[in-house]
Amino acid sequence: MVKGKPQAKTAPSKRVNSVSQTKQDVTAVTSPSVSAISTRKSRASTAIALCCGCEKVISEDVKALQCDRCLGDEWKCIDCLCLSVDVYDQLVSDPKCGLRWFCDSCDKKVMNTSDKMASQSSDSHLHNIEKQYGQTADRIDKLVSVVEKLVDKCGDVEDKLRDKVDYSMMAHLDTRIKRLEDQFYKHENNLESKFAAADASISRFVTDKLREFEESRCNKRDDAVVEQAVRDETAKKIEEDKDIESRRNNIIIYKVPELLTDTVDVRKDRDSMYLLELLESVFQMEITAENINKMFRLGRPVEGSDTPRPLLVSFKNLEDKETIMSNLKNLRQADARFKGISVSHDLTPKQREEVKTLIADAKKEHDESSTESSENFRFLVVGKGTRKRVIKIRKEQ
Repeated sequence: MVKGKPQAKTAPSKRVNSVSQTKQDVTAVTSPSVSAISTRKSRASTAIALCCGCEKVISEDVKALQCDRCLGDEWKCIDCLCLSVDVYDQLVSDPKCGLRWFCDSCDKKVMNTSDKMASQSSDSHLHNIEKQYGQTADRIDKLVSVVEKLVDKCGDVEDKLRDKVDYSMMAHLDTRIKRLEDQFYKHENNLESKFAAADASISRFVTDKLREFEESRCNKRDDAVVEQAVRDETAKKIEEDKDIESRRNNIIIYKVPELLTDTVDVRKDRDSMYLLELLESVFQMEITAENINKMFRLGRPVEGSDTPRPLLVSFKNLEDKETIMSNLKNLRQADARFKGISVSHDLTPKQREEVKTLIADAKKEHDESSTESSENFRFLVVGKGTRKRVIKIRKEQ
């Protein structure tokens, strides 16, 4: 049998001189082909060597291997070892070959020793695996503990964020409700003042008409004519008040660049973009298209005209209009693209005639009292109702 790292050996063939001389004075003769290997034995056999498998006499013509452990008389031919002649010759001729052959007795001893070493190695390997598994289990337990703590912290953070969002939402709603209430009260006060002013105006108008009616009676005028005149004037006054109320949230912007195109939607988009940029840049107002009720150009477009048509803008909230009208001074420091822009109230035809009359009277008074030309000044009407007055502003050179 060939065991792990055996060394191939050839048995020194024993020459048998005669059958009767078996086991007597036999001189061992080494085969020439294996003499080099045979010299490596620590001792030579003094008896006739037999194959432990087939009990064949190991002569110089028999190819056999000797046990490399006990180095005794245990031999085995290549037929019993199931080795070919080529393999045998290769084992014998190669001095670096590490193959060894052990007899049955030596083989058992070697195998027992190998089993013990393998068992000890296996026990040591299992111990190392158990130790590594224990360390891995401890790490996994620690990791699970850390993950559980992180999950708890995430839950706490989510609860805090939820509470914070709810609180901020409530604060936002409270602020919005308060602002709406203030706007409602302001609208209510404005309406009450408007109604009071309308009642006073109607009362004065009716009083005046009644006075005229009384005077007409004294002058023997026709009562029916006077009554009809009062009705007509009253109707005109009511219509005038309705017209004023409908224009209350409107402004008119002059000299806004106009896009000359046949597409209405393109012109509207251009005007809307310019208006929003004007309000944001000059008046610092965050207005969107939703805050505007309507917007359109006054009059029909005229081909070849260099003067843009006035732009009428109607806001949904009166506060937006009042903010613009109270900050018209900002137009003086406006960017170059907004230079020359002017803003005014949307007046009724009757109000426009009154404004023209007031401005004409102011220019006439200026020309009479000053040597400087009135063309160097801009005349503006400010105030409302009976408090209307004309101011003059010097034009920029």
